[in-house]
Amino acid sequence: MKLKTKIYVLGFALLASFYGYFVSCTHENTTLPEGSGGGGPIERGTQEVTLQDPSTTFDKVHSNVNWSTAYLGEISILTGRFNFFGFNSFNFEESNPDSIYFEAYVYLNSVNTSEPQRDQGCLLTTFGTSAGAGYVDSNLAIIKTTKVEYSTTDKGYIVTANLTFHGFTNEVTGKLDYVGVADEGTYNEYGFNFAFTFQAISDFGITATNVGDNISIVCGAAFKHAL
Repeated sequence: MKLKTKIYVLGFALLASFYGYFVSCTHENTTLPEGSGGGGPIERGTQEVTLQDPSTTFDKVHSNVNWSTAYLGEISILTGRFNFFGFNSFNFEESNPDSIYFEAYVYLNSVNTSEPQRDQGCLLTTFGTSAGAGYVDSNLAIIKTTKVEYSTTDKGYIVTANLTFHGFTNEVTGKLDYVGVADEGTYNEYGFNFAFTFQAISDFGITATNVGDNISIVCGAAFKHAL
């Protein structure tokens, strides 16, 4: 009887240990808190930047709109930028994504890859514009926010927007980051980054084969606020 008792006790201990290990390693029903993954809760400030304030202006000199795609759709990366761009509206409230919105544009004929033979030739044809065009539909790409939400992994924001380009309007999703503020004495300089991708051939009717379907856009925007 003593031997049987010892066997039963040992078996129960092993079973209990296995069950405890199994429970500790199973998390299907566990909801992780925002910002989990080693960094702790996400903390945001209360910074506000808006072009509705006459003391705030867009600093184009220190801003940029860059793009990249696979040349011929499958080989080396082709990169460039747009030289002429701006904002029709911009409003940012760090602690309130529902109040974040913007409408921005680029002139398509300001495309620049630092290769004159390409910039004044096939790229303008690809985008369906001409060298002398101005603020007209055929020469504009316009992006306008429809929804902004907190990112659940960092301090950034997930942006849903309508992109109008080449006669088509389609929804795109991007990532907006508030980089921070620099005190320049007589003014504060605020910085933002925004990145998104779109399918030029599938969604926007581009027929040229010198660019890939997937176009990546990375924007840096700076704003000055006079003190």
